[in-house]
Amino acid sequence: MKQNGTQKQRLTQLGGTATFPDFSPDGAQIAFGAQPAGTTDADIYVMNADGSDLRQLTNAAGNDRYPAWSPDGTKIVFVSTRTGVDQVWLMNADGSDQTQLTYDPPRKGQCPDWSPDGSQIAYVNGVPGDIWVMNTDGSNQHPVTSGDRDNGPVWSPDGREIAYVDDPTRTVEVINTDGTGRYAIHPLGLQFVPAWQPHPADDGDTAAD
Repeated sequence: MKQNGTQKQRLTQLGGTATFPDFSPDGAQIAFGAQPAGTTDADIYVMNADGSDLRQLTNAAGNDRYPAWSPDGTKIVFVSTRTGVDQVWLMNADGSDQTQLTYDPPRKGQCPDWSPDGSQIAYVNGVPGDIWVMNTDGSNQHPVTSGDRDNGPVWSPDGREIAYVDDPTRTVEVINTDGTGRYAIHPLGLQFVPAWQPHPADDGDTAAD
């Protein structure tokens, strides 16, 4: 649909769930997780922005969800249960070279997100858990938040902050990538996975959910 809510168009006809769509950086394609009618597992699919040329990228046993495009459009990070517990995986945008990045026991939650320069990935370690960050090859995995209560990390456009949801209160919070400066956005009311956009007036960063 348009940003003002007009011209809504149905893009999928799978007869099952289709969740967490993500536009490619050039706006030409949409990646999403789906479990079509009659199937037992969820997989990652890609289609053109008008719904044409639907392609299935994953087909391993288990559920693959929460895809996110890299800033350069060449790779997609996602979460998979194919090894028994939700872990972060990476693949090329055409579905090739599917590589596991995390191996520790805690489940990985929704939704992994790329740093603006494409060098790091933020993810949830535990469901709910803490926000962690790692290099795109899986190295240097470390926590940014503590308390086992956070979900849905998204990097700010300048790469200096991460917004996420405090799960028990459903409040959007923001923290510096070094773990300092944590604060809440609109601490009253039910909120969901946040997203960032440039501020229209001064090109500063604004979080929205």
